[in-house]
Amino acid sequence: MTESPGNEFITQKIDNPQQSQDLRLLQIFNYYRVILSFVLLFIFFNEVGKVFIGLEHPLLFIVTAATYSSINITLIFLLKTQLTLKAHQLALSILVDIFALSMLTYANGGVGSGFGNLIIIAIAAGSILSTGRFASILAAVASISVILIELYRALADGANPHYFQAGILGIVFFATALFIRKISRRIYASESLALKRGSEVASLEKLNQLIIQRMRTGIIVCDNTGDLHMMNRAAEQLLGKPASLHGSSTKYQHLPEILMSRLRQWQSNPHSRSKPFRSSADNPEIQANFTAFQRDSSSEVLIFLEDNTKATQQAQQLKLASLGQLTASIAHEIRNPLGAISHAAQLLLESPNLDKSDQKLSNIVQEHSRRMNSTIENILELSRRRPASAEPISLKAWLENFIKSYIDAEQSCGEFTVDVHPTELEVRFDTSQLQQVITNLVKNGLRYSELATGQACVQLKAGVREDNELPYLDVINQGLGVSEKAAAHLFEPFYTTERSGTGLGLYISRELCEANNARLDYIPSYTEGCCFRIIFPHPKQILA
Repeated sequence: MTESPGNEFITQKIDNPQQSQDLRLLQIFNYYRVILSFVLLFIFFNEVGKVFIGLEHPLLFIVTAATYSSINITLIFLLKTQLTLKAHQLALSILVDIFALSMLTYANGGVGSGFGNLIIIAIAAGSILSTGRFASILAAVASISVILIELYRALADGANPHYFQAGILGIVFFATALFIRKISRRIYASESLALKRGSEVASLEKLNQLIIQRMRTGIIVCDNTGDLHMMNRAAEQLLGKPASLHGSSTKYQHLPEILMSRLRQWQSNPHSRSKPFRSSADNPEIQANFTAFQRDSSSEVLIFLEDNTKATQQAQQLKLASLGQLTASIAHEIRNPLGAISHAAQLLLESPNLDKSDQKLSNIVQEHSRRMNSTIENILELSRRRPASAEPISLKAWLENFIKSYIDAEQSCGEFTVDVHPTELEVRFDTSQLQQVITNLVKNGLRYSELATGQACVQLKAGVREDNELPYLDVINQGLGVSEKAAAHLFEPFYTTERSGTGLGLYISRELCEANNARLDYIPSYTEGCCFRIIFPHPKQILA
C-alpha cells in the first residue's frame, strides 16, 4: 500500500506475518480498556471515590466512561471473527482511546488531575502496533488534545489552566512514541530475522530428510536400548516388514532382535566389526556398522545398513574374472584334446570286440568329457555375457508361453501350475535372460520333485510383496529341500551337491537376476517342498 503524507497513520502491513500477533495484542489492549472503564465507574459510584474522581463534571465523566466501555466491549467481539488486523480499525481504536481519555481528563479537572497520564499507555500501544509516522501523529493529536483541554477550561470554566503541565505531558507523549517505536522496530526486525532463519532451518531440515530418505544406504538412529528415533526407507526395505505388526504397517518401534544382538556386541566392543546377517530368508544379506551419534554422548547410536550382496558379488566377480581370463586363454588348448578324447571314446564304443567293462569305462570317459566341456562353456558365457536390456513383461502370459515352449523343446511330461495374482501383474526383465533363469530353476525343480515323490511337478506362484510393493515369482518344487549347511553356499560358483553338476547354474541365474536389478533367493522356511524366489525391481524402475 502506498503511503501519502496525509494518511500515513492508517497505513498497516496487511501482508506482514506479524498481523495475527498484532491482532492478539490489540485484543489484549481492549481487555485492558474495558477493565479500566469498569474500575473508573466502580470508583465513581463508591463513596470514597467521589472525593477525588469526576469532581468538575460528574455527568460527563459517567457518560464518557460508560460509552468508552461499550465501544471496547463491541470491539472485543468484532475482533474475534478476524484473522488479521485492519489498518482503519487500529487508527479508529487508538483515536477513540485518546478522545475518551481526554474527555475523562477534562471531567476530572484537567491535566493537573493526573488523568492525562493514561493517554501515555494508549500512545505506547499505538506505537507498537503501527507503521510509518502513525506513532508521531498519535503523539501530536494527544498533545493538541491536552492543550485544548486547558484552553477550554480557561475560557469556558474560568479555571486556572495548566499549560506548562500540558506541554510537559505533550513532550512525554512524543518521547514515548519515538522510544516505543524504535524499540518495536528492533523487536520486529529481530523477529523477522528469527522467522527467516527458522524458515531456512526448516527448509534445510526438510532437504536433509529428503536426502536421507532417498539414500540407498539404510540409516537408523536409536538409543542404547534399541528404541527407534528415525529410520529411512532404505533401512525399512533392507529389514523388511516387522512380523509383530501383522501386516498393518512397515514402521518399526524397536530394533529387530537380530540387529539388537549386533548392537549389544558393538557396545561391548566398539572396535569389532559385526557379522553380516539376514532379517529374513528373502531379504538380502546386511552389513551393519555402528557409531555414537555424538562423540561426547553415547545416549544415541547411528546405524548404517548396507546391502552386502554387492560386496560379495564383487569378490566373486574378481575371482571369476581371473578364472575367466585363464579359461579363455587355455580353452583352445583344452577343448581340442578334450574333443579328441571324447571322439576316441565314441569310436571305441563302436568296436564289436569291446567287453562290458571296457564299454563302461568308455562311457565314463565320455560323461566326464561332456561335463568338462559344459564347465568351460559356462565360464566362457560368464566372461562374454551381454548387458541386460529390460522391458515390461506381462508375467502371467509370459509364463504360460514359457511352459508351452519348454514342454515342446524338452519333450517334458512334467506338471506345471501357474498362479499369478493380480493377473495383470507386470515386471521388468530381459526376456532372454529371464528365460535362462526360469529354465534352470524349472529343470532343477522337475528333477528334484521326481526324485522325492516320483512325480515331476513345479508350481510358479507370483504376486506383490506387502512391505515394499515389489513383484516376486516363486518357483516351487516338491523336493526334499536344502540343508542349512548347503543353503549357505547354494549360490557360490562351482558348489554342487551332485556328482554330475558344474555348480554354476544357480550362480549364473543369480548373476542374471542382479544384472536386471532383481534378486534370487532360496526360501528355507517354505512350508511345502523347496522354493526359489525372484524379487523383481519396481515395474516403473528403468535400468541405467
